[in-house]
Amino acid sequence: MSQLSTQSVITSVLLLPESDRLAVLDAIQDSLLDPTLDHDDAEPAGSTSSAWRDEIRNRLEDIDTGRVKTVPADTAEQLIRGNAKPNV
Repeated sequence: MSQLSTQSVITSVLLLPESDRLAVLDAIQDSLLDPTLDHDDAEPAGSTSSAWRDEIRNRLEDIDTGRVKTVPADTAEQLIRGNAKPNV
């Protein structure tokens, strides 16, 4: 494999369609969050990102339909720290 300069990679990526640029972005973000990830062809990074997008979509739907209720961030922090009891 030939060595590519950072600028040539950036230039090449910027020529891609938006969906492909997002796939590259997802792969880079995944690698920064977990550098042990192996982004070979057998399990592309996009599959993880796709699964997270599906999960986020499902959680938003749960909120929109009222299946789950949200709490303010400060209340959530108090619950996490054990400084408040949940209102069930």
